[in-house]
Amino acid sequence: MKRLSQTRLFLLEMLVNLLIFVVGATVCFATLSEAYSLSAFSRVLTKAHIATENATMAFRATNGDITTMPDILNGTLINSNKMQIWYDKNWNVCSKENGIYLLEITTSEDKHNIINGNFNVYEPNGDSILELSICQYKNEV
Repeated sequence: MKRLSQTRLFLLEMLVNLLIFVVGATVCFATLSEAYSLSAFSRVLTKAHIATENATMAFRATNGDITTMPDILNGTLINSNKMQIWYDKNWNVCSKENGIYLLEITTSEDKHNIINGNFNVYEPNGDSILELSICQYKNEV
């Protein structure tokens, strides 16, 4: 049997090393891409949580009166129990035309003077990012 020359053996070893390097780099790039994607979603979820928390505090401060909330939150009252707030890509309140994310607040009152507030944040494609429901006892004076 003929022996491989040292040059051929060296080239074969270099090709194997290159193959191992390429496989390792591919795995690293896939992992970094997934980490970046998760980080971006985490940022959006955090901003959505902050916007929802601000809206729930306004809901509590107004005693569940959604008609006074647009003045506090710079939102738009759609009807007597629905309000929308649009946010741009940096989560600043903006108009519907420039909006990317939507915080929708709906309220309903039951027979025991309890106002239920539902807070939903939607992505540009319409999928829900965050949903929160709270209750507020309506103080009758």
